[in-house]
Amino acid sequence: MRHGYARVSTDDQNLARQRHALTAIGCDQIVEEVESGVKARRRLDGLLADLQSGDQLIVTELDRLGRSTGEAVMLMDELIRRGIVLKVLALPSLDIATNDGRLIADILASLAAHERRRLRDRQRQGIAAARSAGRHLGRRPKMNGQQIGEARARLAADEPVPVVARAYGVTPKTLRATLARNGMGN
Repeated sequence: MRHGYARVSTDDQNLARQRHALTAIGCDQIVEEVESGVKARRRLDGLLADLQSGDQLIVTELDRLGRSTGEAVMLMDELIRRGIVLKVLALPSLDIATNDGRLIADILASLAAHERRRLRDRQRQGIAAARSAGRHLGRRPKMNGQQIGEARARLAADEPVPVVARAYGVTPKTLRATLARNGMGN
């Protein structure tokens, strides 16, 4: 049986390209997951548990299976031991059952891990540059400066926190955190 596995890391990403490729190759079953490769991947773990000797596990790219070289190599070892064929659509001539194919897979997994480390470094540098330029990172604040000042005045006049929070469309917890962040206490 041909089992396809598609994964993206966040809800903002789209599985359509992987789904299309796995459908075109004729997968009998496609398991999709929206989960970072760093976190536990329950759908992949369930698929791996169901695979039988002689089955094919098909992915579009090798990095869909693991976020580190060690993880990908261990998974390939397990698949070989269990008699499961791994097919990577981006690498049509890759046969991990042979020594040469395994060497190529190990090298590619190492290169993918290296690229992820470089990406994280570039991301950290970009964040540091944005902070040093004084740009706000993350979500937009729920309340602007004027609203914060008004809320502080209403609370000083002994208006209940839930009432003030509701007036500005935030939860009491968000109101308290906003005031604490702006050095205004509760």
